[in-house]
Amino acid sequence: MIRRAVSFRALTAAAACVLLVGVATAAAQLTGMSAPDFVLKSVAGQNTRLSEFRGEVVMLSFGATWCGDCRAQLTHLSEMQTRYRDAGVTLLAVSLDQTAKQAGELSGNGAAFPVLHDVGGEVGRLYAVAKVPVVVLIDREGVVRKVFEGYRRGNESQYLESVQALLRE
Repeated sequence: MIRRAVSFRALTAAAACVLLVGVATAAAQLTGMSAPDFVLKSVAGQNTRLSEFRGEVVMLSFGATWCGDCRAQLTHLSEMQTRYRDAGVTLLAVSLDQTAKQAGELSGNGAAFPVLHDVGGEVGRLYAVAKVPVVVLIDREGVVRKVFEGYRRGNESQYLESVQALLRE
């Protein structure tokens, strides 16, 4: 009986790892491909098309208000955008929240970046976002260059290095 329980636990853990690896790499498979274009309405009411930002380095951040890591990550990304805006860096936050009111809360007070509301999650599916937060770095030609899934304190240095590398190109 104990052997069966141990075997079942091991098998369950192995299956979970396989599933997580499959989920974790889905969005990353976009790397090197043209970023899928989309149009979403911002919480300010304006339609925003990704392709309008060709010629700029775009940090496309997927998140939700219920996600503490998303809010923490957005704070750091916003600081990066403010610092590098004149060099051609743009931050677009895509809220996967259910309501526009919730999506508006993702930006906080006086955010310097547009928050786009992905009402039905279509753009999230287009980018294979299985969990949040996800940051997709898109180069000046509209090619996905890097996908960061999840967030941990200290990831900011990886974002910064990647953005600086794209700006040098």
